Amino acid sequence: MVMDHSAPQASRPGAAVVTGGAKGIGFAISLELARRGYAVVVTGRDQAALDRATRDIRAQVTDARVTAVPLDVTSSASVAEAFAAVAEFAPLSVLVNNAGVIARRPAAELPDDDWSRVIETDLSGVFRCSRAAFPLLAQHGGGAIVNVASIAASVGISGRVAYTAAKAGVEGLTRTLALEWAASGIRVNTVAPGWTLTEMVESGIASGQLSHDALVARIPLRRLANPAEIADAVAYLASPQASYITGQTLVVDGGFCINGNA
Repeated sequence: MVMDHSAPQASRPGAAVVTGGAKGIGFAISLELARRGYAVVVTGRDQAALDRATRDIRAQVTDARVTAVPLDVTSSASVAEAFAAVAEFAPLSVLVNNAGVIARRPAAELPDDDWSRVIETDLSGVFRCSRAAFPLLAQHGGGAIVNVASIAASVGISGRVAYTAAKAGVEGLTRTLALEWAASGIRVNTVAPGWTLTEMVESGIASGQLSHDALVARIPLRRLANPAEIADAVAYLASPQASYITGQTLVVDGGFCINGNA
């Protein structure tokens, strides 16, 4: 009898769904998870952006397993349809709740419609997608959910009252889901990015709405984050290396929130 002493091949990771995964931080997360071998499901409402994201991932990652699924996180019907498609693609291992919008108006002037739009997307959307992912994760013995919040959950930001409220809600939702779903082997954590060089921030700097120098002056590391650095944090919390971490928030802000001298 001939014994085979070769090392067993590691199984490939399952599917990773990234909401809002076609642009900015979301695209960086989709790309990093593809590099780590996940079968990435890029979701969002902009079909052209979804097509571009999947094309770019295939161009940068050899043998990438990636598909695009339209998803409106404010619609329970859309969420159900999207996760049914995920179940056909690959066994679900990871959900990253990244989709989000912002309404920039002073609290006293914010219309109900803008408040509802932000809460429905940034908070209720996280709940809807997590609820839809639960049975898919549980049936395979568990997995990881990583919610993308913001330092806005911890500090006040003028003109973004709905956004800050929603992101604080995401952190509370994270802790409760982590508690309820631990018995099913599902870990739930949050990444809270600080100021990051996304297209939105770069546009704000170019238009004069944001001051790059003023932002950097408040960050002890004296620079804004690169989207890839946020993606690394998300990928870590999704990975087996974080197998004993749940219900936590990982702040990735260059020290912004600890700077009492700002």
